[in-house]
Amino acid sequence: PDARVCALADEAADPKTHRVLDIGAGTGRNALALARRGHLVDAVEMTAKFAETIRSEAEAEALDVRVIEADVFTATDGVESEYQLIVVSEVVPDFRTATQLRGLFELCAQLLVPGGRLVLNTFLPRPGYTPDEAARELGQQFNSMIFTRDEVEGAATGLPLELVADDPAYEYEKDHLPDDAWPPTGWFDGWASGLDIFDVEREQSDRKSTRLNS
Repeated sequence: PDARVCALADEAADPKTHRVLDIGAGTGRNALALARRGHLVDAVEMTAKFAETIRSEAEAEALDVRVIEADVFTATDGVESEYQLIVVSEVVPDFRTATQLRGLFELCAQLLVPGGRLVLNTFLPRPGYTPDEAARELGQQFNSMIFTRDEVEGAATGLPLELVADDPAYEYEKDHLPDDAWPPTGWFDGWASGLDIFDVEREQSDRKSTRLNS
């Protein structure tokens, strides 16, 4: 699981009363890990094969995971609870427009309890660089959509969300994951550094940021 997700889970005094929504759960690497800690987890995943993987593993381990097979923007059709933590890991880089980002924020603002946490990651340009349309379109093709800070802030305007942390995802995960868990996948290192788009040294590329809203 993501190190940042585990750190947030550690804030819960009682995992059983700290409900979690994992949006874009994939094969369940975060959802299943949180359920093993004792959290009640709802996992939203639109890919049938992935959703079935989560169901099978949850059943095999008798974990309290409810799988909602739906698109991120129709997740409320199967969601009934309010959440202390919403995880949106490696989902926003697949978006195409700031309107989608706004829709995600609106959904999460609706589902979070007061003081709850929303954690997501997105690619942000380095200071002084403004991505042109070619860079944005290339990013879309490589699941690395770049949003400017103004776009991210604008997408949250008027919603009861407050930015409480903004950390470089690559550095945070590398610093906090166990040595035998780094990198989390064979492709994470280059992808999270923006190297799927920019053929430069990692230090010169754009920045994948883990943003934490409350």
